[in-house]
Amino acid sequence: MRKIILAISLSLITPQVSFANCEGDTCIDVSADEKTNEVVITVKKGKPGSTNSTKPKPRPTATTRKLWIPWLPKPQTEYKPKVRTSVKPRAKSRVRTIAGSQISNQVKRLLPAGSIITQPLVDPLIHEPVNFLTNTPTSFTTVIIVLDVPITIHLTPVFKWDFGDGGSLTTKLPGAPYPLNLIENTYQTVGEKQVTLTTTWNGYWRAGTITAPIKGAIVQSTSKRVFVRPAAITYKP
Repeated sequence: MRKIILAISLSLITPQVSFANCEGDTCIDVSADEKTNEVVITVKKGKPGSTNSTKPKPRPTATTRKLWIPWLPKPQTEYKPKVRTSVKPRAKSRVRTIAGSQISNQVKRLLPAGSIITQPLVDPLIHEPVNFLTNTPTSFTTVIIVLDVPITIHLTPVFKWDFGDGGSLTTKLPGAPYPLNLIENTYQTVGEKQVTLTTTWNGYWRAGTITAPIKGAIVQSTSKRVFVRPAAITYKP
């Protein structure tokens, strides 16, 4: 039975992996580690080793010995060479392991990492709403082939906004530009604010007719500094 362990990020390697998703002689397990932000694909392909069955040896059949008369020539027995049976060596199970960093690096390069966009772009005013959005896509799909089995990974994000003034918002929407303003925050104090966007990716994998959720999640984080300026005050008598 061949076994291949891959780590994707986006290496979680558990001592024992339970393969609950099997089709024919192929079993697949996909999981993600929240601590290392890596996805692990484990594929087992091949039938388990068969046991050798032994057949009982046939009993020799009784043969009738011919009577030999001394004055007659002794009968010659026909010589039959022994047939040597060749024993084929049992094929050893091959274990092939790919370093987790190989697949992890591949997925990290493919997984989109968005940025924070604000409107206005710089120096918003106190007591005025600020529009927030990100260019992170709302879905991510990639295909990785393991042991000739194409495995589709599909992920969708959840966005958690920390506006730097104690306010926060969790949503599946990436926001939208003005005038939609799907994600807003109004600052009540002036000064520098640290805005942080945490993106949590969850999803499922598919291989042939097998579909199952990915265990765990992949987390990305980005931040942006926003300086809130005081609004100009004009006094009219």
